[in-house]
Amino acid sequence: MNHVMQVFLAMLVAALPLGVLADGLRIGGTGGALGTMKILGDAFVARHPARGPVKILPSLDSAGGVRALLAGVIDIALTSRPLKESEQRPDLEAFEYGRSPFGLVTSKSGVTRLAARDVAGMLSGRIATWPDGEPVRVVLRPLTDSDTTYFGQMAPEIAAALKIAHQRPGMVVAATDQDAATEAESLGGSIGTSTLSILASERRRLHLVAIDDAVPSLQGLASGAYKFYKPFFIVTRQGGSDTAREFVAFVRSAEGRALLEANGHVVTR
Repeated sequence: MNHVMQVFLAMLVAALPLGVLADGLRIGGTGGALGTMKILGDAFVARHPARGPVKILPSLDSAGGVRALLAGVIDIALTSRPLKESEQRPDLEAFEYGRSPFGLVTSKSGVTRLAARDVAGMLSGRIATWPDGEPVRVVLRPLTDSDTTYFGQMAPEIAAALKIAHQRPGMVVAATDQDAATEAESLGGSIGTSTLSILASERRRLHLVAIDDAVPSLQGLASGAYKFYKPFFIVTRQGGSDTAREFVAFVRSAEGRALLEANGHVVTR
């Protein structure tokens, strides 16, 4: 967890001591899950108004979400990975509720497929413009971020080009999933990375792009034809609030499953 997240979590802990969560529900963690959890939270409160409100915190990242849960600041943590060995506790329970296609996104209309070698060229600066002359504007994630790792796994030439891209002066490097989507939306001719879940749940003006023959879709991910995805987990504490348990049950319900699928997830539970 970076310094900004550490400061933010410390402020939350100071402002919200243990026991403050008796009413309502607070959820936080990886940015990639926040939009979907907002939709699920609204649907949950519509069915159980006495259990509200459901508060979705700004992105804490996966590690920050687990720390906030352990500190008693939130009821439910969201991660884009299983719990690390250092995070595992006898009183923590985690389950994977869905997977969402991960891949290249762009604000450029009409672009549905790119060759991996051309994506690498855009990242490295060898290809500076689109065929119509519009500049290519790259939105990176930090080198240590999981999105950078996932992106590099899509093709060896992309992995090599990402190292070059991070050495180019003046590059946009977005700290969170929401920052990355916002930057890519605001820049004409952008390329970046995201998940279908973010694009769908947050109604982003971006679209996923196939790389070579790898077409990002729910159908492709479910069938195994598309290999690149982010997993999403809910983490709770044993003995947590009744509201937290009821919300988890709602996520597992037929209505919850339908909302997950409608917002870019292959349900895995």
